[in-house]
Amino acid sequence: MASAGLGLVWLAALRRRFAKEAAARGEAPPPLHPSLVPLADIGPPIIVFGLFVAGGQAALAFLLTGGGGVFSMFDLAGFLALLFGYGVWVKAKVAHRVRTYRG
Repeated sequence: MASAGLGLVWLAALRRRFAKEAAARGEAPPPLHPSLVPLADIGPPIIVFGLFVAGGQAALAFLLTGGGGVFSMFDLAGFLALLFGYGVWVKAKVAHRVRTYRG
C-alpha cells in the first residue's frame, strides 16, 4: 500500500510539472462549468478532512485491538501512506488542471 501511496504522490508531481510546462507554453487550463466551480473550491478540503478522519480511526482501531493479531505496524504505515498519497493527488488534480486531450 505504501508503494501505491508513493505512486499517487509521483502522479501528483507529474501533473504539477505538466501544468507548469503548459503554462509556460501559454496554454490555459480548460474552463470549468459554472456549476462545478463551488465543488472545485470546497471538494478537496472535505476529501482531505475525510482522509484524516479515516486515518485517525484506522490508527485508533489498530492501537486498541493490537492490530487484531493479523496486521503489523507496516500495514498501518502503508495504509496511512496510501491515504496521504491520495490526499496529495486530489489537491494536485484540482490545483493543476491540464488539458488531457488535443482538440
